[in-house]
Amino acid sequence: MRIRCWIALAFVTAACLPAVNGQDFSFATAHKKIEARFEPAQARRGETVKLIIRVELSEGVHTYPTVQPFPGEDPPINELTLSNTADLIVVGKLKEPANGVEKTDDKGFKRHEYYETAVWEQPVVISPNAAPGAKKFPVKFKVLLCNERTCLPPRKLNLEAEMTLTDAPAVPVESQYQAEVAKAGVAVPPPTKPEDPPTAVRTESKRIDVVPPAASIEDHTANLKWVQENLVNVGSAGKAGDEGSLLTFLLSAAFWGLIALVTPCVFPMIPITVSFFLKQSESKNHRPIRSAMIYCGTIIVVLGFAAMTLLTVFRALSVHPITNILLGLLFVAFALSLLGMYDITLPSGLARFTSSREGKGGTVGIVFMALTFTIVSFTCVAPFLGGFAGMAEKFHTWKLALGALTFSTTFAAPFFLLALFPSLIKKLPKSGAWLNAVKVVMGFLEIAAALKFFRTAELRILPVTEYFTYDLVLGIWVALTIVCGLYLLKVFRLPHDHDSEPTIGVVRMLLGLGAIAIGIYLTPALFKRGTEKDNQRPNGVIYAWVDAFLLPEPSALPWSVNLRGTIEAARKEAAVKGESQFIFLDQTGVTCTNCQYNENNVFRQQEIRDLLLKYRLVQHYTDEVRAEFYLEPVNKTRREGEAEANLSFQNAVFKNEQLPLYAAIEVTKDKVYLREVYLEGKINSVANFTKFLRDNLKPYQTAAK
Repeated sequence: MRIRCWIALAFVTAACLPAVNGQDFSFATAHKKIEARFEPAQARRGETVKLIIRVELSEGVHTYPTVQPFPGEDPPINELTLSNTADLIVVGKLKEPANGVEKTDDKGFKRHEYYETAVWEQPVVISPNAAPGAKKFPVKFKVLLCNERTCLPPRKLNLEAEMTLTDAPAVPVESQYQAEVAKAGVAVPPPTKPEDPPTAVRTESKRIDVVPPAASIEDHTANLKWVQENLVNVGSAGKAGDEGSLLTFLLSAAFWGLIALVTPCVFPMIPITVSFFLKQSESKNHRPIRSAMIYCGTIIVVLGFAAMTLLTVFRALSVHPITNILLGLLFVAFALSLLGMYDITLPSGLARFTSSREGKGGTVGIVFMALTFTIVSFTCVAPFLGGFAGMAEKFHTWKLALGALTFSTTFAAPFFLLALFPSLIKKLPKSGAWLNAVKVVMGFLEIAAALKFFRTAELRILPVTEYFTYDLVLGIWVALTIVCGLYLLKVFRLPHDHDSEPTIGVVRMLLGLGAIAIGIYLTPALFKRGTEKDNQRPNGVIYAWVDAFLLPEPSALPWSVNLRGTIEAARKEAAVKGESQFIFLDQTGVTCTNCQYNENNVFRQQEIRDLLLKYRLVQHYTDEVRAEFYLEPVNKTRREGEAEANLSFQNAVFKNEQLPLYAAIEVTKDKVYLREVYLEGKINSVANFTKFLRDNLKPYQTAAK
């Protein structure tokens, strides 16, 4: 046995040489970053937080868990040492990274290895008796780094994790950890008495140490007026800038019109437009060019007029619950017709009237469809229109009108071709079978769209969805895509299918397989991450768009809804520390698709999240403030009233209504600086947004030099 141990020791020693074939393989080159931090970085005494150990590895380098899931003789592992202190109690079990790769060595032993990034999570409880203030906690981490040829000697690291303990009253320790805290010799405070005022802790979303909301709508409105009067604009916010050339302005309008076409709530309307004109093409008096011109002309007029005068009205209409319910019912009716349950036809008398009047009734239908499309897509188009509406002081009215016309014309142009497309399909030989398949696919898509509208309506009616939940709607979407794929593969047929040919074309087969693949791809999002309440998030832009379109729950960041209160708290800290404090203001909405896209796909990125946590975070909802922000139940009237005040504040300070809108604010002991506004709406350039966050963490006086 001793001989075996010595042979193994000699083998490990030889394997741990720092160079292989002359290549430099050292600890410095084997990793990019190793850090320890707490999430969240601010906490109240008695609260449970997570210690995060994050290891970022160089290409081709791997490391190991602290406990291998497979039995073996001295398996390679890392070690984490975190001891209890007067302020910190280690509780629960260390959570190993989830991205382990199973490997088997030449002796048949299995082990887990981690590549690129490995993240460990250890729950800890802040002692209820801890003194408030900024603190640093030592963390010892022994890490073993290897490449495919060799391993480095285990490196013992002395890390530090920073935590700021607030001076707010201590909160009760979670029941599952009370025994461990008591065992550590720390007295566990009794549970909060019913008569005690509620705290600002929200266990579910981990929003801690945020300034409570104002006591009433009147106080909230007064607070916003105070902020408006005390903001000192030193950056890009509200500045007109150089007028520039008309050509540049119009090219910019055309560019953003094209970008708006691929936003999450516009893109799904493309197949709906095709399905509408497929039905229109079946009428005897259908004139495709005229119909296409009416359809696109209506969009151009409505969007152009909205950019000039009706931005607020259209925005309110697009998120109104009744509007969304009616649209959902309308799309269900359309979908059942496309699936062959019935045909939507005009009454015979009305049909004769429309025929004798050269299709005037059809014109009304086309105009109505164009209006429907405009309302549905407005939540995504508004961020781009908002930029033009905010230029009223920069450009003369006629230039602004040209910009709005250019924007809406560019946006509507592709739909002119889509409106013509059904007539082209009808002229193709032997198009009956596959044209019917197109209608069925459109029917599935319209059912999916209807569910989204019902969910949007419920979000506006109830504080939390109970019927059209995110999981339910996503689950039905997964089922719809798989069933659609099976239909395209001719696994089943619907009553109005008359194609007797058992074979399918290559294109139809690929589309069917693609639909099934998308359903399988989205399926993991229906399941939670272990014991966490967050859904799993498949990688890729497809899920990002689906996720945003379904309006998920907000990302777990410590947001407040009280801007003035946050400014006052930052001012006190600035006076104590003698340095500026920074606030990130997010003008957002419950039913804003682009807002949800940013919050759940951009804000979750590690670098962005780290930068955001260096700010105090404030969200201004402009349609309805989420109920979870309040310390006690409040009625819908108050939540909508405060949202209306937030929108008025945005108009007054930023001169537009686009959502989302992000602003960086700097607070000193006697000044409040409005530094810069980020106006991209949907964040297409993460690099630019990162630069915006990083640049505005520098004090104004320093940055100006």
